[in-house]
Parts: sequence; structure tokens; C-alpha cells
Amino acid sequence: MSCNKDPDETDPNTSESIFNNGLLVLNEGLFQQNNSTLSWIDLTSDEVTNQVFLAQNNRPLGDTGNDMGNYGSKIYIVVNASSTIEVVDKSSLKSIKQISLQLNNQGQQPRSIEFYDGKAYISSYDGYVNVLDTSSLTIVDRIEVGANPEGITTSDGYLYVSNSGGLSFPDVDSTVFKVDLNSNLVIDTFIVGNNPGDIDSDLQGDLYVVKRGDYSSNDPSELIRISNNGVITNTGISASSIKRHGEYLYISYYNYDNGEGQIQVYDMIQESIVTSNLIDASLVQTLYGAIPDDNGSVYALDAMSFTNSGYIREFSSSGSIIQSFHVGLNPTKLIIYD
Repeated sequence: MSCNKDPDETDPNTSESIFNNGLLVLNEGLFQQNNSTLSWIDLTSDEVTNQVFLAQNNRPLGDTGNDMGNYGSKIYIVVNASSTIEVVDKSSLKSIKQISLQLNNQGQQPRSIEFYDGKAYISSYDGYVNVLDTSSLTIVDRIEVGANPEGITTSDGYLYVSNSGGLSFPDVDSTVFKVDLNSNLVIDTFIVGNNPGDIDSDLQGDLYVVKRGDYSSNDPSELIRISNNGVITNTGISASSIKRHGEYLYISYYNYDNGEGQIQVYDMIQESIVTSNLIDASLVQTLYGAIPDDNGSVYALDAMSFTNSGYIREFSSSGSIIQSFHVGLNPTKLIIYD
């Protein structure tokens, strides 16, 4: 295991850097602390540079970075409490545009982002999905959905949005909306259980949703499957977050009762677990998600009890620890640069 550079270090030469062959990490920070950051892990040297957005742009990223996605030559960063979308050049991480999501002087609190056919779809806690044209970088439409939408995915010309209702906890929402992207209208609703979060689709058009419940044994977090003909199945698989890689779904689960984490691998064609416990739970203090790459590695996000600077833990496909990278506070999303 290795640990490179402290989280507050910056490289004075970073401003001229070209970023490739590495990992870009979004560190969420703490709500209302304005301390979201980006970390860069160079996979050629295994060196970590923290605070790279600040170094490249001479200003902080903002308050509570919740999501990040790559589309074309740009990276889009969703900053929830600041109600901004930060658009940066992928190779330099220099800001192209900061998009403010304010309506009637109220922040919309964007949460997640998904891309389809030249548009970015951004779920926002005000009950809408903003449609961003990725050429003009302007909002061109708003789609009304449910209470506090979170997870968002596309499949075969449709947008699926999980409505958590989380800001009214414990009186949460339980729906997933299906939106026709030709009309931007909601055409169907699925009841999946309390407090749905992450959502993704497979190559057969089935959907997978994390129903988070109340984070206790009374209403535990669970993976829900919605088949392409609308049949809803409780899989019984514990889940906090999911990430699709080809025909496999990587399912992360953090048990708040005992503090243990688990990564399972699910075959979406066979609809069954093929690896029940990929990692040694003792090697990750607070599992906050897992991202596989094309070379067989799995990167576990370790939030370190949500109060200390975190780590990216790299595991082999067999679950052996390879190395650890010391990053910022609450690492939440990761983009792999090939």
C-alpha cells in the first residue's frame, strides 16, 4: 500500500499540465463548508496531486460536489449546494464555463448528471431535470419530475429518474419516472420502495435501482430490478451504490450499523451474483462506492468516516489490495483517463 502527498498539497507546475493516463477524483467535501476539490492520480508515476481545480483556475470548486461525468472533450461537475455545473476541459482541467442553476433567486441544488444525444440531463432537488445543450452550454428545457430527484440514466431513447424525496425524510418518495426524450414528458411511473437513489440500465433494457430505505434494518437498502416489460423485483441484495461495467454491475454496500463495507459483482445477463465479497472489508474504513476499469482493477472510494481526507483503494479482480492513494475529503466520483 502507498500513500502519496497530503491532501492540501498542490503542485506549482500543475497550471501547465496536460492530464492523461490517470484518475480524476471528485471529493465531495462537507455540506456548507465550500470545500469540494478535485484530486489527480497519475497512473504512470502513482503520484497524487490534490486541489488541482484550485491550481488550474485560481478559485475553489464550490460547495458539495455530488456528481461528475465525461462527455466528449469536457468534464461536467455537479456542485449541489453551490447550485452550479462546472464545465472544464478534460485535458487541462481549466474551466470553460460555470453554469448557475438559480430560479427566482433560489438554488436548484443539482444532484446527478447523464448524457444522451448532445444533451446533458441534470436532476435537481427542486423537482426538475434540467436539459443542458452540450454545444451552447445553455439550459434549453426543464422536465418536471418527482420530489428531490437523484439518480438518472438513459436507455433506448428514454430517461429514467429516481425520486428520493430525501429532503422530507422520513416522509420520502418511492418512485422512478420514465421520460420520453422526444417529448420530454413523463410517460410512466414505477413504485420501487422508499428513498430510491442510484439507477442504471443494462444492455437488455432492464433497470437497476438502489432503494435506500431508512438506512436501518427496519427498511434496509436493497437493489431493485425493473425488467424491460415493467416487472419490479426485490432482489434481496444489499446495496448503497451501483456502477455498471459491460454486462456486470458492481454493487457497493456500507452497513451503518457495524461499519463494514462489501463489494459484490452481479451478472446482469444471468441475473445473479457471481462474486459475493470482492474485497477484505477491513481494508476500507468507509466504503463510498466502487469503480471498475477495463484492466481488471476495482477502485474503492474510502470516505474515512466522512470527517478525514479519503483514499482511493485499488484492488485486483481477485480482490487483492494493490495500492492506496491519499486524496481529498469524501471522495465520491471517479473518472478513468485511458
